[in-house]
Amino acid sequence: MNPLKKKTLSPRFSDLLEKLNKASEKKQMSLLLDHPWDEPIDNVWLKKRENISIYGTSYYDLASEEERRLLSVYETGAWWYTFIVFENLVSEYYMKIVNHGSLKRFPEVVKYIHHFCKEEIVHAMVFRKAMNYFNIAPFPVPLNLREIYSHNASMSEFPLKAIYLTILIEWLAENNAMEDCNSKEISKLSRAVAVEHHKEEARHIEWGKNMIREFIDVVPDFLNEAREITAPMLRSMLDMSISSIMVYARVGFKDKAFKNYKELIPTVLNAENRKKINSKIMAPMMRYFVEIGICTHENIEVWKANGFEKDVEDAIEYFKKKSTNEGDIDNVMDKDYD
Repeated sequence: MNPLKKKTLSPRFSDLLEKLNKASEKKQMSLLLDHPWDEPIDNVWLKKRENISIYGTSYYDLASEEERRLLSVYETGAWWYTFIVFENLVSEYYMKIVNHGSLKRFPEVVKYIHHFCKEEIVHAMVFRKAMNYFNIAPFPVPLNLREIYSHNASMSEFPLKAIYLTILIEWLAENNAMEDCNSKEISKLSRAVAVEHHKEEARHIEWGKNMIREFIDVVPDFLNEAREITAPMLRSMLDMSISSIMVYARVGFKDKAFKNYKELIPTVLNAENRKKINSKIMAPMMRYFVEIGICTHENIEVWKANGFEKDVEDAIEYFKKKSTNEGDIDNVMDKDYD
């Protein structure tokens, strides 16, 4: 018998759903009122200097100050446009889930998905408005972002994988955006776009994390597949978010070294400064993967092969410090819901 047919929501998750629904009903982002749309746009930085992709590399010294500033503008604009495309895809797919009836046995979940989709639509409108405000034209978006649901999540199945893929992208993107805007030196509008977006996305992420916790033991094969796909997917997402040939071309760097992408891209991706930023982005995610059994002793080599060895070590150390005795970490790492 399908275990989902007997599934009832835990009291903990039911309480969370009530809080999330009330929060969305109380306040949702305003396209007009929650951002300083009258801010000057001349000579502003849209992300902090230390987070532009070339910072900490020899290429930073080859760029003029205006080229560095433009890089902050176009890297942020490319990020905003990715949000626009992805959040529209999320809204479309999640409404298909609602209409398909996969979650009809859980009306409070469906209720929150409606809030989720409305908020995503407004977010996309805000990002579009911000791009227009700063005169940033759209960028090409990787095809694998557009195809994430059609290739990876069948509508005939309970949508846990689709929810998981969504949360991976949103969580990584949010952590990245909050790192980029953590400075008083950047545009107040750019910071407001990130902060106001984060207020609602943090709720989306919390919902998604707990959907995984709630249903992980009743969706066959989900955990095994998640153990295989998560590390390489995150590696790809991180690398795509850091640098873009289209962004560099739009900045129009004068130094010819910026045209040698075979050297530029690896240098940027492997810079020590970027590795430190990536570790900050990954830290809360990796602790979650260890907690729910997506990162285990059995598949730790997959994480190492994708460049997350230190992140895994940091997560394990976190649980060691948190545990009342040293043996607890083995229980966490070996947790298995199959």
